[in-house]
Amino acid sequence: MASFKGKTANSPGTMLLKESWKLHVDCTNDTGFPSSCLYQLIDSIMKAWLRPNCNDQGLRLFKKARKLLFFVLIFLFGNSLFAQDFHYSQFFNAPLHLNPGLTGIYNGDIRYMGNYRSQWASVPVNYQTFTVAVDAKFLKKTFKQGFFSGGIEINYDQAGLSRMRLIDLNLSGSYTYTFSEHFLMTTGVTGRIGQRSFDESDLSFNEQYDPTYGQYFDWLDNGENFAKSSLFFPDLAAGINFRLQDIESTALVNRLDKRSKVDFGVGVFHLLRPDQSFIGTTKEPLPMRISPYMMGTLMLGKNFDFVLNGTAQFQTSYREILGLAGLKIHLNRNLGKQFALQLDFGYRYANQFGDALIPGIEFFFNGWQAGFTYDINISDFNVATSKRGGPEISVRYIFRKVRPLPIFKICPLI
Repeated sequence: MASFKGKTANSPGTMLLKESWKLHVDCTNDTGFPSSCLYQLIDSIMKAWLRPNCNDQGLRLFKKARKLLFFVLIFLFGNSLFAQDFHYSQFFNAPLHLNPGLTGIYNGDIRYMGNYRSQWASVPVNYQTFTVAVDAKFLKKTFKQGFFSGGIEINYDQAGLSRMRLIDLNLSGSYTYTFSEHFLMTTGVTGRIGQRSFDESDLSFNEQYDPTYGQYFDWLDNGENFAKSSLFFPDLAAGINFRLQDIESTALVNRLDKRSKVDFGVGVFHLLRPDQSFIGTTKEPLPMRISPYMMGTLMLGKNFDFVLNGTAQFQTSYREILGLAGLKIHLNRNLGKQFALQLDFGYRYANQFGDALIPGIEFFFNGWQAGFTYDINISDFNVATSKRGGPEISVRYIFRKVRPLPIFKICPLI
């Protein structure tokens, strides 16, 4: 097992498992928003990974950031919220949708990403979601202690008989501060322009029902006062991410000899709470979405990794907890021929038609990644869905520039 301090009972991996079990016992009976549990989780990761590998200044800054994150979450959850956003089961393969603070957090220069999800195909009108994104790093030579990153993300989501559509353009920016080769902190913001629309032609309303004939007539007035069927709105999001990693700083190329790492943080979306009402006399502000998460890889040996990813989505009364565990097998680690296979299995708990089992598989070849998961619906809604949730596909390519050795600068991320 690879670790920062060797194969001992006090290795970061062992300590993290101990702290995670302690956290599980403390938080099992927590039925409300687990703010205290999130705070404990951050503290547990710090104990297990950060303290052995960072100086006193880094620890002090981390503690301040931890407290700030906690109080921000408490403040945000004091507001009344409603509605919900689309989501991905492969949230770890849609980083800009999860947290603006994940912009630029990868080993390379430019990252291209695509996601597709189809949900509830057996229901008369299924849900479909597309995402394409790209992010890159800038000014790495200008700032010795960190670097800037920027990204672009486009989302398309369609749902229901009304063909409720969402199209948005997101521009994200982040700054990553390097405390040491083992510890990095990134803060990010996203500016968003969105367009939401619907089509009422296939909808039936109470006013269109004629009790004499016992049926609906679409030529009757629907009695609704829609001021518009399309609207544009601006929005903002922000987030923070902490990266702890095992890295061989003297390596000029990534030979996959050091692979243990963990990312954890939180993204906060819809800070402007834009109005989503199609009726001119009322306002429907879009509720904020809070996305705490943790994504970790633990190197088990020369060719095996244990992968654990988890997130929680909080948006008004909607609650979702999603976790996936996987085994990554490195079949070839030779440069130019690096190939790996990952088998995943996960579970999603949601309080609104969302419980599901999630098997998945991922392939990695050099800079390419392709993933497939399938949601098996096990909630009460499976009567309508025949236990079918929906397939999800992700594709990613990371471009790395070829640099002459005299001016080669090592990317600080693994």
